[in-house]
Amino acid sequence: MKSLRSAAALLVVAGLVLAGCRERPASSGHTAVLGSNGPDATASEPALDDGRGQAIPPPPAPAGAQPQVVRSGEAAALAVWVQDGHVLASAFARPGGWAPAKPLEDIYGEASDPQLASNGRAAAMAVWRHTVGSIQSLRFSRFDAASGWTPPDVVPGALPRPNAAGAARDDDAPRLTMDADGNVIARWASGFAPTEEQVARYTPGQGWSRALSEPVASAQSASPAPPAPSSAR
Repeated sequence: MKSLRSAAALLVVAGLVLAGCRERPASSGHTAVLGSNGPDATASEPALDDGRGQAIPPPPAPAGAQPQVVRSGEAAALAVWVQDGHVLASAFARPGGWAPAKPLEDIYGEASDPQLASNGRAAAMAVWRHTVGSIQSLRFSRFDAASGWTPPDVVPGALPRPNAAGAARDDDAPRLTMDADGNVIARWASGFAPTEEQVARYTPGQGWSRALSEPVASAQSASPAPPAPSSAR
């Protein structure tokens, strides 16, 4: 009788252990947050995958940085982030992994709000805000797999709006899109008027167009409609 009771107890315990194993979620290598390499890193967002569906590991950005990461080829990626007031960049390729990060430039002033876009065919563009005292500008560098990053320069005619006190750092960050041919469109909040944004276009072989101001769509919709003409009686 004792042996039967012992066997039954062992079966119950084994069942509980198996149930616990089934309920525990399996860990996945596809949930690392890019750029969060520290001990407090979370796994709330999927990692970037390459063209073969394999996860690209986080870039070598320090804890607290917010890298911009894009796929630049079948098994290649690029990342930029701000560290010590400068924009750093790193390139990923299999099987070597991420290359040591290097600053795109080392000039006086503070860089912020870097944005990155790629066509997935070895070309990419990075644009960031540069602040010296009260002077705001946008700087850029273009990447090509054959030659690397170009020397940074200023987007002509750009005057980005300073970040409002208490606003998130990326509230007025530039927004980039790049098509398959490497053409880029950049938009950002204008420093000339609160109801305007600026837009500039980059064409390979020609460079950037001068930034032009356009009304913000929300400002257009919020503007009062003209009064209706009164009918004469």
